[in-house]
Amino acid sequence: MRDSVSIEAVKAVARANNRPGPDHMNCGESVIAALWDAFEPDFPRSVVAMGAGMGAGIGGSGCVCGALAGAVAFLGLMVGTKERAKPLAAELHDAFCAGTARHVTCCRVLTRGMDWWGEERVSQCQDHCALAAGAAAKVLCRELGVRAEH
Repeated sequence: MRDSVSIEAVKAVARANNRPGPDHMNCGESVIAALWDAFEPDFPRSVVAMGAGMGAGIGGSGCVCGALAGAVAFLGLMVGTKERAKPLAAELHDAFCAGTARHVTCCRVLTRGMDWWGEERVSQCQDHCALAAGAAAKVLCRELGVRAEH
């Protein structure tokens, strides 16, 4: 694992991972990949696949934003116990809500009125990937004793 992490770099990578095109990752994958790349933990990068079903709000249901779900999943992998992960996940949830324009975690609400393939929705989802990844990176740096660079 690295001894320092650039929060801005994590956010930029999460945003870039979620861009449309042949290398597109959904929101959950985008966040998990960005966090893995930043921290380089002792488990394989193939964990990015655990985000595969998180896109468009957990399996396309429109419920919990996949970016937040991916951040919470990665946080759990890194801290290792539910006693430790649960309050950190709550902190991440609150930071995510505070950072969205509608102050919710529901993909359906966050994207209401937007064309799914339109530029506005794509841009917003990239912003939410950056938000979730950045917030998770800050929490993980603090909890794991990793220096956060800004």
